[in-house]
Amino acid sequence: MIPLKLIDDKANDDINLSGVQTNSKMIENGNLFVAINGNNHNGEDYIDEAIDKGAVAILTSNKEIKKENIPIIFHQNPRQKLSELSKLFFPNSPNIICAVTGTNGKTSTVDFLYQIWKLLGYNSATIGTLGVKSRKFNIETNTTTPCPIRLHQILDKLSQLKVSNLALEVSSHGIDQHRVTSVDLESACFTNLSLDHLDYHKSINEYSNTKFKLFNDILPPNKTSVICVDNDEGLKFFNKLKKNNKEVFDVGISAEKLKILSSESIPSGHKVEIKYNNEFFSLNFNLYAYFQVLNVLCAAGLAITSGAHYKEVFSVIENIKPVCGRMNILETENNSKVIIDYAHTPDSLLKVLKYANSFSGKVILAFGCGGDRDFSKRKMMGEIAEKYSDKVIITNDNPRDEDPKNIAKMISYGCPSAQIIFDRKKAIEYGLSESNSGDIFIIAGKGHENYQLEKGEKSYFNDLDIVKNFLENVNE
Repeated sequence: MIPLKLIDDKANDDINLSGVQTNSKMIENGNLFVAINGNNHNGEDYIDEAIDKGAVAILTSNKEIKKENIPIIFHQNPRQKLSELSKLFFPNSPNIICAVTGTNGKTSTVDFLYQIWKLLGYNSATIGTLGVKSRKFNIETNTTTPCPIRLHQILDKLSQLKVSNLALEVSSHGIDQHRVTSVDLESACFTNLSLDHLDYHKSINEYSNTKFKLFNDILPPNKTSVICVDNDEGLKFFNKLKKNNKEVFDVGISAEKLKILSSESIPSGHKVEIKYNNEFFSLNFNLYAYFQVLNVLCAAGLAITSGAHYKEVFSVIENIKPVCGRMNILETENNSKVIIDYAHTPDSLLKVLKYANSFSGKVILAFGCGGDRDFSKRKMMGEIAEKYSDKVIITNDNPRDEDPKNIAKMISYGCPSAQIIFDRKKAIEYGLSESNSGDIFIIAGKGHENYQLEKGEKSYFNDLDIVKNFLENVNE
């Protein structure tokens, strides 16, 4: 129980809070209800319901709200206050928490860091797009970065399970909505920034500024930012942070701290020569694309800045395995390749296609765009698909409540020669049937996901399952 007096010094001494909620339907006796105005709902509309269900105090940004016999607490930013309150009710967390943000590569970098820590013997965990992963506690999460209440509940649970190191995936929504404001971060990493989420942020500049807040405002001043400088936005972040007298650990070809000297594809993956601490290291990764190499080296930077010795990190890093749904490559019996990847932005699709174009065979691509999401990237992704593919198949990718025909039409403005097969299973099977020896068939957009969202229904669907079943039947 938390005394209300601890939150509002004007409150009565005899009111104690049993918990905090933003969803009126989840209110229990003794809870504080935080009224948050979201995109679809106004929390103030549910205050009466919260009181009826047992709320003993209300926190709101509206000074006009008055209720008899129940305290109304004013705060100009309820989301920010919610973050503080969530930590108050769930105060424990792993000792080392490293955050990763960026348009692409968050999930991979987080998982690579988790793998490094595990290889070094740390009791570690991850929270992100792939859910919560640890030795004893594994659950799915609905969002990349959970809401503050759920996030701090998970942090507290992991701490009870003696997890010492946590890799945390942080979305721009998570930053903007103060989900991680009260998380004690040891270090934070920026991978890259490209066109995405403009349905929420309205402009690429606003999107970039939101990402930058993680390093400039949320990460404590004495902690280190790990920045990939192999992209313009990373270089800009690096220079701004240095100007603000922040500790920065840069990664990339042009980096000072962890410098990539050379990189080449080899049959087993990638060979990389790096320089760190005036020492040279030659590393062979079971990772096929250069952008994966960048992600794993960013993960190494986080491991080092959070306390692991660099020689120990580089001694285990070659054992890292690819992440589920990220550049998963299957070899077929007819000597074609299938790539399953989560690529759902112009930049990530371009990187996968450029990798495929490094081979001599035909490139076939099946992809779509999510419904009720950023419209601005659809034509651009179509243009990239048209330029770097020999055959393009437009298909469904979680159309949600939007008409799939509208989504396909917007994509096809960029690739008018594409075939449209709305049934994703049929689209994948067609792409596989069209792949001959030496060809590469890319299935993009869903990666690890095992569901399809359409017309309010969530049904089981997994790209890898479709591929495996088709290939098994063909080879019988």
